[in-house]
Amino acid sequence: MRLLDAILGRSTYSEQKASGASVLMTAFGSPDNEKILPSFMNSVAAYQNSGVVFGVVLARLGLFSEAELKFQRLSDKSLFGTPALAKLEVPWPGGSTAELLARMEQDVSLAGNAYIRDAGVNLERLRPDWVTIVSEIVIDPISDTEVRQVVGYVYDPPASEHRSAAFYPVDEVAHWSPIPDPIANFRGMSWLTPVLREIDADLQMTDYKRAYLTNAATPNLLIKYDKQIGRDKLERLKDQIEARHGGVNNAFRTLVLDEGADTSVLGNTFEQMQFSAVQAAGENRIAVAGGVPGIVAGLKEGMAAATYSNYEQAMRRFGDITMRPHWRGAATALSKLVVVPPGARLWYDISQVAALQQGDKERADAMLVLAEAAQALVVAGFTPESVTLALSAGDITLLKHSGLVSVQMQTPGQSPKEAA
Repeated sequence: MRLLDAILGRSTYSEQKASGASVLMTAFGSPDNEKILPSFMNSVAAYQNSGVVFGVVLARLGLFSEAELKFQRLSDKSLFGTPALAKLEVPWPGGSTAELLARMEQDVSLAGNAYIRDAGVNLERLRPDWVTIVSEIVIDPISDTEVRQVVGYVYDPPASEHRSAAFYPVDEVAHWSPIPDPIANFRGMSWLTPVLREIDADLQMTDYKRAYLTNAATPNLLIKYDKQIGRDKLERLKDQIEARHGGVNNAFRTLVLDEGADTSVLGNTFEQMQFSAVQAAGENRIAVAGGVPGIVAGLKEGMAAATYSNYEQAMRRFGDITMRPHWRGAATALSKLVVVPPGARLWYDISQVAALQQGDKERADAMLVLAEAAQALVVAGFTPESVTLALSAGDITLLKHSGLVSVQMQTPGQSPKEAA
């Protein structure tokens, strides 16, 4: 039996035919092969049916896909491009970097993992629930201890895709999993996993509103009679009332009762049960799990305190804490698919992302601070070129001194050349 068949559990496994790796099993948490959890389809259903989940994922996807991919020199942190980036700029016919990043973010949000394969001329997105991570035990040459490492990925689409299962070596697949799964070695976890119950509750509240409107847009009514009436008559009265008052189109019509009937309201109104507040609290917990401030996603609790300054602070938090680690991780994962120049790394460029740009006044104030800092550093003897690089990168270690100092720092009677 082929090793691929053993990984996929297609027939009884024979340990004698293994390749030196540990025994392969097909459980989701087995050590030798890891697949994403079955909750992926629940996440997809939530994405397709919950406006809150869709809005949070859309906010993440929209900002994440705005970045550009560049190379960064490790010496001075400057960004540059080469023809090697062409595969990331046009990953497939008609594709773009934005579409590549959007696909990766969507897969990470719903499945916790994104897999991008180098298919030769183009890149290929591997659907995460069809991928199995294959690992084995090896001996670390430095510590002489056993360690587990990934050896490749099995891609096994269903028969309807008319594509055979294939094994791709680890060097051919960029695997990005920003949130590690605590019960797996290499698999990632979706941020939706901890809030699936919140999502379910939000969907049920939506169903509750629909049922409220369907049933006359009023609370349930209890109709009481002061004397017993026959079952047949009771059923006729029920049908008449539902026909005349059921559904939103019949809401607010006058209810006329006879034969001593009396009505009582069952249940609470939206105001009495604080429906909006309860629903908003659930929405907020979903946004927190997604790392998206409520004001950015347009949720009720976020908009209640919305101001221009609050939005900028929220967007900065969104960019700094949620997106920057994602950009860094995605760039690191994709770096194996391109030829990175020596002394450089694949990095991200967000200088043109409008959402992260400061306002005109803040930008002018920041420019003034940088100008004053540049003047002080040049006067202190640092070279103008290194001052520009250090201030642009925010890294003071890039400063280089010219060897010249100001007159105030020279010994009296000493010439500048002697001081140098």
